[in-house]
Amino acid sequence: MSSSSSVINTLATTQRFLTICAYPIWITFGVIGCLLNLVVFSRPHLRTTSCSIYFFAASADHLMTLIVGVGPVLYSLDEPDPQLHSIVFCKLRGYLFQICLMLSRWFVAFACIDRYGLSSENTHLRNFATSKVAYRAIIVITVFWSIICTHRLIFYAIKVNVCGIVNNMIAALYHSLYVTIGGGVLPATIMILCAFLIRRNLAFRHQIRARLALVDRGRIKLDQQVHKILFAQIICYIIFTIPQLCNLVFSTISITIPHRSTEHLAIEAFVAFIAEFMLYLFPVTSFYLYTLTSRTFRKELMQFFRSLIGRNRRIVPGFSTTATLNHIEHRKTTTIG
Repeated sequence: MSSSSSVINTLATTQRFLTICAYPIWITFGVIGCLLNLVVFSRPHLRTTSCSIYFFAASADHLMTLIVGVGPVLYSLDEPDPQLHSIVFCKLRGYLFQICLMLSRWFVAFACIDRYGLSSENTHLRNFATSKVAYRAIIVITVFWSIICTHRLIFYAIKVNVCGIVNNMIAALYHSLYVTIGGGVLPATIMILCAFLIRRNLAFRHQIRARLALVDRGRIKLDQQVHKILFAQIICYIIFTIPQLCNLVFSTISITIPHRSTEHLAIEAFVAFIAEFMLYLFPVTSFYLYTLTSRTFRKELMQFFRSLIGRNRRIVPGFSTTATLNHIEHRKTTTIG
């Protein structure tokens, strides 16, 4: 009994330590990065590009993910955890959090499809890479996952400090399968496949340009930046998603075990915490990933900061001139009076 209590206390202490030390960093750098992403992707040079529209939607979704996911965890450090004391909050937070996770993955996947269409010689595929299609795709993706994730509102429950699907094995199996396939295997497969096809298409186009002596070095460099972003996103997505997929398998197996002990439930909750802890790295690192891999992104970001500095410089002289004119007018009025 003492050994079981020791394990539970150790897991609780470790979880609290990680929450106190890492989550404030996660939400600070993540929120700032997501806001800067929104600013850059809404710049005039980028906001009309269909791919940037997907990245803008993904950045907004990443911001929502951090607020819905990390916010309640930080709140529960000094207050009772609302997920464990309110069944309504448990269901609603789980539902919104799942939607946010799915949307971010599929927005990036569709951005890869968009770039593949743009790089293709097929006119019909290139027509897919338009802003109109991007807006429609974002709406369809959002509605689709909002419907698919409704099972969380039905089957989520609270049991021994665990908010999740803890009483229904069929629902847990369905949840595990749909997240593994719809949130893991399919998006990753689309990203990897599109990256390969884009590389093949661009290599083919470069060969044609070389034969016709139409080599555009600027375009080649831009294509290389696109590849860097794609591969970096794919690698980060796979690394940060694997813990969640392993947790889904573990939790699905665990629910088949009758009369689970308190220690087993504590371990299950800790594994789920670590999996969710890793998931946040995808939205947190997106801005810094774009900044490191894309020269165009860095250029637009610097232009934004220069515009802010230039605006402040224009405002200050204007204010001083106005204040001086008012002072002169006041002196004239006083003298005449």
